Amino acid sequence: LIEYLTDPCRYDKWSRPTNDSSPTVVSVRILVYFIGSIEAQNLQFTVQMLVSYRWIDPRLNHTGPIIEGEGTLRDKLWTPHLYLVNEHDSKVMGSGQADVLISIDTDGTVSYTTRLKATLLCLMNLKKFPFDNQKCPLVLESWSYNTSQLVLEWESDSAVVMKSERQLTEYTLVDIKTDTSVTDYSINEMSTEYQHQHYQSKFAGNYSCVIVQFLLEREVGHYIMDYYVPSIFLVVVSWVSFWLDPNAVPGRTTLGTSTMLTFITLSRNIGSSLPKVSYVKATEIWFIVCTAFIFGSLVEFAFVNTIWRRRKNVELKKVSSKYILKSTLTPQLKRKEVPRTIDRSQSFSSLDESKLSSSGVPKAYNSQLTVTSIDSISRDPFPFKALSDDSLNISVPIPEAPPANRGWFTMTPQEIAQWIDKRSRIIFPVAFIIFNLLYWIFVWF
Repeated sequence: LIEYLTDPCRYDKWSRPTNDSSPTVVSVRILVYFIGSIEAQNLQFTVQMLVSYRWIDPRLNHTGPIIEGEGTLRDKLWTPHLYLVNEHDSKVMGSGQADVLISIDTDGTVSYTTRLKATLLCLMNLKKFPFDNQKCPLVLESWSYNTSQLVLEWESDSAVVMKSERQLTEYTLVDIKTDTSVTDYSINEMSTEYQHQHYQSKFAGNYSCVIVQFLLEREVGHYIMDYYVPSIFLVVVSWVSFWLDPNAVPGRTTLGTSTMLTFITLSRNIGSSLPKVSYVKATEIWFIVCTAFIFGSLVEFAFVNTIWRRRKNVELKKVSSKYILKSTLTPQLKRKEVPRTIDRSQSFSSLDESKLSSSGVPKAYNSQLTVTSIDSISRDPFPFKALSDDSLNISVPIPEAPPANRGWFTMTPQEIAQWIDKRSRIIFPVAFIIFNLLYWIFVWF
């Protein structure tokens, strides 16, 4: 029966089943055994599957039983030439010989089934790594027949089936979506000579294809336990230096540098399996911010240690962050002292007008002592000599004590250093908590 149906006199295996203008319709069904290793560094994944094609060939109508065969029968029949568009590598599986099955029904329906192992390219978006979801496609397309000759479609029921007992190690298969499309290989923009030499106007046109989208969600448990939790602990450990004495140089330096080096080593392990991409990933944002917090604790130590070693007290207008930081970051100018000398030879009337206030009182002085000459104790040999009114009085200005710095406070450098440490114990944790809230909202939504 097979020899009769496939006899070259009545059957041409190089021709399509339909000789009229209508295209041959090929229905596709895929049974996915499992999805193997998904290599983010190479942007590819491996899948083992059973692919079945079905079409109607009227030339194979017969009244006998269903015909079944393998590779030998396939070589005698017309079969559609389909290929995996995003294929990196593929092969027909089988031990000893290729796993191929052909069946021919009485109405000429041909079913062609084969088992494949394929490594497919998947252009991954790693912006939210390791909290990313990937869409990895499998695209089957007609190789030699355009849409006017062959059309691909999915089976009406159970087009793609995934065995539920198969579990991925790093990903969870969330959903499988199927679609059909037409690929346009237009050469209208090419020159006529180029079309003639390379295409011969044969391969230009629209080609039918079927698409499977594997929606994969990455398992984050490994990354949380091996990267995020240890890095949080390292950042918190770096804050222990805020409770140490600002003058404890060996302890605080060792603590800061050891946490920094440990965190950098931890981060190198997490990014070694990823491709080099041009955009910033979520893990890189986490690395930069955590490094900034650890480095900030080192900078804070250097700052308070520098203040601790100062010897001069600092006068503050008010004990607040503004004035404390301003006094420690900018040099303090010495205030001018009030003159304390007493000019005993200068009378009130001989004072320069420029040294008098608007009320006629000498500037910087608020009181004066007037001594009136008495004739009985005068040593002048001529007591009856005419004296002027100005010479009768001798004014001796008495300086008032320098005004006190009312409302000013004095802090020692050690008190300022401890004050900064106490504020750092609050500012660093609060800032890190705020960052965590924003970060986890970004990666989960």
